[in-house]
Amino acid sequence: MTKWECYRCSYETDAENPPDECPNCHYSVSFWINHAEEKSVTLKDFVRRKIVELDGNVSVLEAARLMRDRDTENILVAIDGKPLGMLVEKDLVRKVTAEDLSPSKTLLKQVMSTPITSAPSDTPVSEALKIMAARHIQRIVVTENGKPIGIVSHRSILGGSFRAAAESREDPVRK
Repeated sequence: MTKWECYRCSYETDAENPPDECPNCHYSVSFWINHAEEKSVTLKDFVRRKIVELDGNVSVLEAARLMRDRDTENILVAIDGKPLGMLVEKDLVRKVTAEDLSPSKTLLKQVMSTPITSAPSDTPVSEALKIMAARHIQRIVVTENGKPIGIVSHRSILGGSFRAAAESREDPVRK
């Protein structure tokens, strides 16, 4: 039996495989935290180090084009040189398009998500997932010595987990 923990409410269960839904919070969990891995897996293992940062006085249109050109889903927004917010694709849809704002006339500081949630690179992934669930966010800025080094998202953790699982059970036929 393996010990599993719901990353949303911390409910624990012992089972061969984690349940599809948490019996405590009834959240349809995309994945559970396996306690065997919890202590060794940190944000550093999943961080995407390509950070795009723009000043809050840049237009949403410029930011969206930069997101497209750099193939990123988020931009750190700085005010007076200090990162204070983030623009994500969801902001473009909900705060710009759905409100019928002009992307060329709307500034990042007007629609950025704030505050930024950050965590040191040595933070266990399980802890980061709990923070994301509690704050209803999908990304955390990863820091080292107080400076941003990258971003971790639900998607990067899930993708990295699948890659790690695939690598750990290498197909002997492919060798």
